[in-house]
Amino acid sequence: MAQQFELFPEPAVVVRPSATRSEPRLWVRRLALWEKPGSIIRDVSLRRGLNIIWSPDPGVDSAVVGRGDGSGHGAGKTLFCRLLRYCLGEDTFANDDLRKSVAERLPSGLVGIEVMINGAPWAVLRPIGTTRRQIVRADATLEHLLDSADPGTGIQPLLEVLDSLVLADDGDLFIPSSRPHSAWLFALAWLTRDQECRYDHILDWRHARADTRSPVLGTSREQMVVAVRSLLGVLDREEIRLRDERDNLAEQRRSFERDLTYYQRRIDQLRADLSTSLGPQDSASSGGELELGEWRVRAESRLREDDTLNMDPQRAELVAARHERDGLLGEAAVVGDDLRRMEGTLTLHQEQLRALRGERANLDATEIKARLGDVCPVCRVPIDRALAEGCHISRILPDAAAVAEEKRTVADQMQDCNSAIGACHTDIAAKKRSLSQLRQRQTGIENRIDALETEIDRGSRQNRQRWSGKQRVMERVTELQRTYDEVSQARRGAGELAAKDDQLRDRQAELRASHQDVLSRLDELFGYVCRGVLGNNISASVSLTGLGIQADVQVGGMAMESLKAIAFDLAATLMSIEGRTVVPAFLVHDSPREADLGVSIYHKWFRFIASLEKLSAESPFQYIITTTSEPPAELRSSGFVIETLHGADPMERLLRRELG
Repeated sequence: MAQQFELFPEPAVVVRPSATRSEPRLWVRRLALWEKPGSIIRDVSLRRGLNIIWSPDPGVDSAVVGRGDGSGHGAGKTLFCRLLRYCLGEDTFANDDLRKSVAERLPSGLVGIEVMINGAPWAVLRPIGTTRRQIVRADATLEHLLDSADPGTGIQPLLEVLDSLVLADDGDLFIPSSRPHSAWLFALAWLTRDQECRYDHILDWRHARADTRSPVLGTSREQMVVAVRSLLGVLDREEIRLRDERDNLAEQRRSFERDLTYYQRRIDQLRADLSTSLGPQDSASSGGELELGEWRVRAESRLREDDTLNMDPQRAELVAARHERDGLLGEAAVVGDDLRRMEGTLTLHQEQLRALRGERANLDATEIKARLGDVCPVCRVPIDRALAEGCHISRILPDAAAVAEEKRTVADQMQDCNSAIGACHTDIAAKKRSLSQLRQRQTGIENRIDALETEIDRGSRQNRQRWSGKQRVMERVTELQRTYDEVSQARRGAGELAAKDDQLRDRQAELRASHQDVLSRLDELFGYVCRGVLGNNISASVSLTGLGIQADVQVGGMAMESLKAIAFDLAATLMSIEGRTVVPAFLVHDSPREADLGVSIYHKWFRFIASLEKLSAESPFQYIITTTSEPPAELRSSGFVIETLHGADPMERLLRRELG
C-alpha cells in the first residue's frame, strides 16, 4: 500500500478530513434485489472508500464470429447505479420499456438498500415489479422491512432526511426548482451522473433517455451554475438578490436600447420628411441643436409666407350673381302672379261665354215656338192645353221681337267675351314667354353660382391644406426636438443603469471574494486530482463564477476534455471530506472509461482513488465506479472489486435473467 502514497502529486496537497466527521455523511452499506420476499436475487455489500463493480470485457481474443462470449456491456452496471439512485429517492430506475420488461419477469420484485445518513442507519425497500408497497425505516435492516406487516411509508421520510442532509442550518439553499425536495434531488443528480451524458460537460448530470424524471432536466446552464455554487456553499442570499437586480437592470437596459433604436429610426424619418418639405440641410449640419435651429428657422419662415390663393374676386362675383338671382326670382314671382291672375280671368270669361251660349239656346227655342204656333216644339203639347192645364215650364207668352232683341244682346255679350278671351290668351302667352326667359336666366345664374362656389371651396381647401402642411412641418420640427430630448433621456438612463450595474457587479465581486478561500481550494484540489492522475507536468485549473464553470486540463499543450467532469466531481468530494460543502462525500461514476479515458489514465485513476482511503483511519468517503476495463491487479486482490458481473451468461447479470 506504500506505493499508493507515491501516487500523490508533488508538491503534495494536504487533504485534511473534517475533525467533526468520523465517517461520510452518506454512504451505502448494502444493496439487495429480491424476486419476491424470501427469494433473493443478489446481495451486494459495499464498503467505505473505493467500490468497483466490474463487468469484464473478453477482449479482442474472443472477437470471433460465432462465439458467444459477449462483452462487458449488458451485464447490469448502469442498472445497478440507477437502482441505487432509485433507492436514494429518484422517481424511477429506468425508462418505460425497461421497467415494463423488469415488471413482466419480476412482478413481485423488490430492491433495497441499507444506508448510513449522518451516522444513523436507514433501510429502504422499493418495488421494481407491479407491487406498490415501499417502506423506509430508521434503525432497521432490509430483513426487518421484508418481514414487517406495517403499511408502506412511501419514500417521503427518506427524502425529508436527505433534503435536510444538504440544506444549510438555516435552510438557505438556492436550487432552481420549486419541486419538493429539489435540494437533495439536484445533489443526487450531481453525485450520480447518467452514463449517457458521456461526461462531456461538468454540468451535464441527467440525460432524457434515462427517464428518471429528475428536476435537473430542462434546467439551463446558468441555473445549474447557481445550483453547484449553492451546494458548494459559495453562494448566499445577497448575491442572489444582486444577480436578480442585475438581471432586472439588464432588462431595463435592453428596453432603453429598444427605445433608442426606435428613436433613431424616428429621427431619420423626421429628417427625411423635413428635407422633402424644406429642402436638404447644409452639409455642415450633422444633427442636434444646430440642425434643429436651421429646421426651425426654415419652418417659421415658410409659415410666414403668404402663398394663399386670393379668392376675393370670385367671392364678389358670387355676391353679385346671388343678388342678380334674387332679382330674377322677384321678377319671376311677379310674372307668375300676373299669369295666375290672367288665367283666372280667362276662366271667368270662358264660364260666362258658356252661360251666354246656354241662354242663346233658350232664346232660339222661344223664337221657334213663336214661329211654329200652338204646338210646343219641346213636348208637342198644344199651347192651349198647356195654358189650360199648366205647363210648369213657362207661363210667359213668346214675344218674337223681344226674343230677337234679347238674342242680339246675348250675341253682343258673347262677342265681347270672345274678344276678352282672345286678349287673355295673348297676355297669357306673353307672360309665359317672359317667365320662361326669366327661368332660363335664373338657370344660367345658378350654374354660375355653383361654379363660383366650387372654385371658392377648392381655393379655400387648397389654402387650408397649405396652412396645415406648414403647421405639420412645424410639428415635425417640434417632434424632432422632443425625440432628441427622449434620446438624451434614454442615453442618460442607460448610463445610470450601467453605472448602477457596475456597482452591483463590484458588490458581487466582493461577495465572491468572501468565498475566495473555498473557490481557491476547489481550484487547488482540482489541480491536485489532475496531477495525481496525469503527473506533475500538466496545467489544470477550474474557476466557478456567476457566468459559469471554466475548467482546463492540458498535458503538453493538448487538452484533456474527458477528464474534466470526473476530476471536478472528485475535487468537490475532497471539499466535502474537509467539511467545506453540504454535499456528502459520496460519488458514483458509471463507466467513465466510456468517456475516452486511456487505459493507463484509467488505471491511475483507480489507484489514486484507492490511495485517498489513507487520508484517515477509516475512509472518509464512498466512491462507486462501474467499469468494463480490468482494474489494476493489486486492487482486484485487495477487496476493492465488490461485485463482478458478466453479460454473456444471463445468470451472471445483475438480475440473473434475460430481460430483452
